[in-house]
Amino acid sequence: MIPLQQFRALARVSFARRLSTNVRPRVLVTGSLGQLGSTMVNTLRAKFGQENVVASDIKKPTLEQRSTGPYVYADVLNYRALEQIVVDYGIDWVVHFSAILSAAGERNPSLGLNVNINGFQNVLELAKNHKLRLLSPSTMGAFGPTTPKDMTPDLTIMRPNTIYGISKVHMELLGEYYCEKFGVDFRSLRYPGIISADSPPGGGTTDYA
Repeated sequence: MIPLQQFRALARVSFARRLSTNVRPRVLVTGSLGQLGSTMVNTLRAKFGQENVVASDIKKPTLEQRSTGPYVYADVLNYRALEQIVVDYGIDWVVHFSAILSAAGERNPSLGLNVNINGFQNVLELAKNHKLRLLSPSTMGAFGPTTPKDMTPDLTIMRPNTIYGISKVHMELLGEYYCEKFGVDFRSLRYPGIISADSPPGGGTTDYA
């Protein structure tokens, strides 16, 4: 097994070489019609080309959204369907935004656990089996009431009291495990509450405002 620090160094070299040879990755974005997904798809298409970024969700896109590049229906709870997309489109990277957010998760905890944990597990297995680079964002909701509130370090007490926060702690730990155990190039970062200029709130902290 490659030590984590060595793996990260190799991943950075691999990424730099790929960009330097002008080989554009083919990227699948799950949850592409949400607040983060819609903006990310536009950004990635501007950088890598419209046909190299495959948008996906379980909702019907607008005509404008369909006109800017490939869009497919993708239920993250269906591993085989996701794998079909990866194979058919030659996917290299996955940006995984599909999730039941904080407010929605409190209204329907069982759905939140199913999508956030089992859906992520499917994407993680895809990354392992097909050697994909995976970005799945976490959240400030991964912290909890007992987390230090001033100058909060990355490694600290994490005892969230929402389904969304609990599922994101699970995601962070499992992603790190797959990175160390299987060499999956897994990346994550903890976002704050986000208000998008491109789409309405989708069940997150902004719904409380």
